[in-house]
Amino acid sequence: MKYIFFLGRIPAISLSEIQAILERDKISHTIGLITPGFIILGTQERLNIRNLFVQMGGTLKIAEIVENFKENEIKDKTVSYIKKAFEERPGKKSIGYGIYFAKKEERKEINDTQDFFRDILSKMKRDELKDLSVRIVYPPMGESALSTASIFNNKLTLDKNMELNFIFTGKEVMLARTTIVQDIESYGMRDYEKPGRDARIGMMPPKLAQVMINLARVKSGQLIFDPFCGTGTILQEALLNDYRVIGSDANGEQVEKCKQNLEWISGKYVLTYGEYKVFQADFNEAVKKLKNDSVDAIITESTLGPVYKKLPNTEEIRGNYANIKKLYVRFLQVVKPVLRNKALIVVTLPAYQLKPKEFVFGEFIDSLEKLGYSRVCPLDKKFESSDIRITKRNTIIYSRPEQIVAREIIIFQNNK
Repeated sequence: MKYIFFLGRIPAISLSEIQAILERDKISHTIGLITPGFIILGTQERLNIRNLFVQMGGTLKIAEIVENFKENEIKDKTVSYIKKAFEERPGKKSIGYGIYFAKKEERKEINDTQDFFRDILSKMKRDELKDLSVRIVYPPMGESALSTASIFNNKLTLDKNMELNFIFTGKEVMLARTTIVQDIESYGMRDYEKPGRDARIGMMPPKLAQVMINLARVKSGQLIFDPFCGTGTILQEALLNDYRVIGSDANGEQVEKCKQNLEWISGKYVLTYGEYKVFQADFNEAVKKLKNDSVDAIITESTLGPVYKKLPNTEEIRGNYANIKKLYVRFLQVVKPVLRNKALIVVTLPAYQLKPKEFVFGEFIDSLEKLGYSRVCPLDKKFESSDIRITKRNTIIYSRPEQIVAREIIIFQNNK
């Protein structure tokens, strides 16, 4: 089987999560192609795409490759596939499509290719597909593919509809049918409708929480501890993905909001592990409530420091990092007894963005390894390409171009 995983806004994060899940679930695979927009994976057995995808925050959609053909066969092969797929499905149907290029130089031809596809699909609807009652969902003018929201809102992954992906790889074209797309309604609900929101603090997006959980490579039923849980986004996503959770925070107001949110999510979804523990305590006191060697992973975001409207000066940045270093030195010392051997800690630290893709980092993370931890590289060389890289520190940056304080995602491994 061959699948295409379409990557999110930050490809390095998407690929790191895919790699972590493949390793955690011991999924035998081959890598066919890696681009900033997608990765092609081959597997011997059919994947349970729905169970896999619902856990993933960094992948926009997954499609299954159904056919390969030459460019001059696009029209005939597409008509043949659509007719075969819809031959026993009465009623109105919707077809959307996206155009993708494997090579940079081919992407320059996108405008001509857009016009070509718009033209041939319009003719298909009028001629070869006129008896199938088909509606074509076109990408917006100037775009080569539909957005996640458009695929979801037009229900193009339902049996009676489809989204087709045309992947140009040089002399050949791959035709892939989208199997599943991100559920934008569920993400929106979990982000904006939960009762314990707090706009005064920089809340973590649910998708990023999912990615961090997956980077920890924990298996279903294992215990995740978040000692700076805030309003509970990480705990919420961990519960949804079938983990046991314990959370703590020194801020009592945040703990109450966290409890409200977890109670709310428990009423919205059927949870495998519905029980959870959340209490007010700083991390020094919180670990005293836990058994030694009981925690399978720590996934957390403590503080990103002050919020800035303009880039702080060098002295202020150094001061912020000095305070964070003190916090993390003590934190990693205190939590070590409760962590299992080889358990991972996934954390975020602030990274100050000087200009797009140029950052100032806290250099102190090297010293943290002296406390009995090693830093884990989130992305193997086999998953990297010339367009997709992690930092030289073996970390990943989660940022937007205009953001002053970005998140640097770091993975530590506990070494007893």
